[in-house]
Amino acid sequence: MHIILGGNGHVGSAVAQTLLSQGEPVTIVSRSSTSIPEWQKRGAMVEVVNAHNTVELRRVFAKGKRLFLLDPPADPATDTDVEERKSLASILEAIRDSGLEKIVAESTYGAHLSKEETSSTGNCDVRSQFLFKEDV
Repeated sequence: MHIILGGNGHVGSAVAQTLLSQGEPVTIVSRSSTSIPEWQKRGAMVEVVNAHNTVELRRVFAKGKRLFLLDPPADPATDTDVEERKSLASILEAIRDSGLEKIVAESTYGAHLSKEETSSTGNCDVRSQFLFKEDV
């Protein structure tokens, strides 16, 4: 089973659709139930889980062998750096002991910044990728 965290966006939905078209089983993890009927018509399962809910994320991750991970963006009305760090911490903890065999982590956060800007600003994405690599 392939688990797609962030399967409703442009990249995640393309990954999910490609896997489904190859006959692979897919579970989309979404924070909203609105996409359930559309994904079910395509042959995917959908789990509605908040990225801060480590227990539920681990339960879903334990059903799969492969995870495609797009860290969900925080609500712009909040302190996005704090909220996205909380999400990433929850996701990393949920991955631990989940039984996943392969993980692909993708991010578009900070994609517009140059290498110099990410180094000088301490961009969250750069730190997140390092923490992910070191912690898992």
